[in-house]
Amino acid sequence: MTKVEDAPVTEQPFNALQFARDLERLRADLEHEANPYMPIEHQSAASAALLIVINELTAGTDHTTAVSRATAAYKDIRGRQREHEHSTRAQQERDEAELAAEEAVTQKVACPYCGAEVGLRCVGTGRSGGIRKKSHADRFRLARGLNDKAPDPTAGDVR
Repeated sequence: MTKVEDAPVTEQPFNALQFARDLERLRADLEHEANPYMPIEHQSAASAALLIVINELTAGTDHTTAVSRATAAYKDIRGRQREHEHSTRAQQERDEAELAAEEAVTQKVACPYCGAEVGLRCVGTGRSGGIRKKSHADRFRLARGLNDKAPDPTAGDVR
């Protein structure tokens, strides 16, 4: 004698109500994962594709058509995710370049806050005392003030 738990799935009696509940739970989870109103980086392309397959098959659509629509949706979401990743990476690179340019100008003066010499990075004044990624605000303001007062070498001597 075999128990129902030990029997293969095909030998277990089919429970239509349990199947419908399980399918609705699965749909709810997939809809949450593939929510088109979430930011693109949080959407799951695979969940969206599986949801489309389930919806199409339960609606009576041909298997090939269902898979084709799911594949198209998957490719669309993955493409938008790649575009988003590319634009995010490009923005990070621009921000890093801007910060490096600011630091190059800022490091032309000594820091009045931590005492870092010209050309060296500021150091933290906390417990770690480590090197800071960004100069102190006082050093930044001092460098900007000197940079704004400096004469423009490209401008002619107008009197």
